[in-house]
Amino acid sequence: MAQSLSLNVSNSVGGSNRSPILVSNEYHHWSQRMERYLRRLGRDVWRSIEERPHVPVLTPVQTDGPTTRLGGGQPDLNHPTKYDLNKMENDAIAFYEISCGVAPDNFDIIINCKSTKEIWDVLKNLYEGSEQAQDKKFATALNEFNNFIAHSGVSLEDSFKRFNLIVTKLSNAGTICSNHETNLQFLNGLGRH
Repeated sequence: MAQSLSLNVSNSVGGSNRSPILVSNEYHHWSQRMERYLRRLGRDVWRSIEERPHVPVLTPVQTDGPTTRLGGGQPDLNHPTKYDLNKMENDAIAFYEISCGVAPDNFDIIINCKSTKEIWDVLKNLYEGSEQAQDKKFATALNEFNNFIAHSGVSLEDSFKRFNLIVTKLSNAGTICSNHETNLQFLNGLGRH
């Protein structure tokens, strides 16, 4: 059992040469680990998620004579530049790594995705929900933060852990509180019981 848990943690965290594996109830942690992993591979690798895949613009090659070809074929097109090839390679790396980061039980969800951005968006929508669901998570986290009270008979350490989880939920919902604000709220919550 302990080895199985250790293997699961190792898989979900990933490594320097292995993308983290998405565990269903740990999407937020996975998305942050995956972003860090892809950024470590290169700025343009992460670009594949922030933007769409790079598509080189191929234009007809200028010739001295008429551009019609024998048999009525299309004129010659220029080849992708080194810049284009580099961007397309980074897109392929990002696509491979994020595909490998999805466990087999979720792979069917992304199997038809054509880009890294599409995979990211599908998983984000699946695990974080719609904008309405995200607003509800934010409101719940803010309410928990504002109404935090340390329970009597519970150690200071356990109260702090519970408060820290609330601050993390708030952060995951998009609100970062200053240290001063969180410290003040925690201290106020200690004095209410």
